[in-house]
Amino acid sequence: MKRAIAFVLTVLLGIVLTGCARTEHIALAFTASDVESVEIFHYVIPADAEKKTVTQPEDIAGLVDTFEGLSVTDKKTEPVAGGSTTSFRFRLFDETVYDIVYSSIAVKSGRIRTTSTGQDFFTSADIEASWSNCDYEAVPAAESELPVLS
Repeated sequence: MKRAIAFVLTVLLGIVLTGCARTEHIALAFTASDVESVEIFHYVIPADAEKKTVTQPEDIAGLVDTFEGLSVTDKKTEPVAGGSTTSFRFRLFDETVYDIVYSSIAVKSGRIRTTSTGQDFFTSADIEASWSNCDYEAVPAAESELPVLS
């Protein structure tokens, strides 16, 4: 009986501690109608980076919807050797640039940083799929073009 009570208390403690991870949502500082184009960069090795430039309003709206309200948590994870990076550079009509950098740590999960937060968050959203879902020509990208958030 004591073992059963200890097990139940352990499970409850785990549930309570899991709920303590603060969930936040990304709030973009713009709407889809503010965006002129989106450059998507994808690479494992920065020297081999590729870029797609999204210009169609419906595709831009889809990318904005991917991030607007995205759930993120301040969860600690370890970097993954050989993981891929997918970055997004939103170019607004007012010439403002807004970058989002996503580094995968597993299938359908990774670390995400945005221009506005300056913080590094964990998300279980499949952001990397945006690269393959965008039907635009991939061209080589110079390392100097890649979004870098410090």
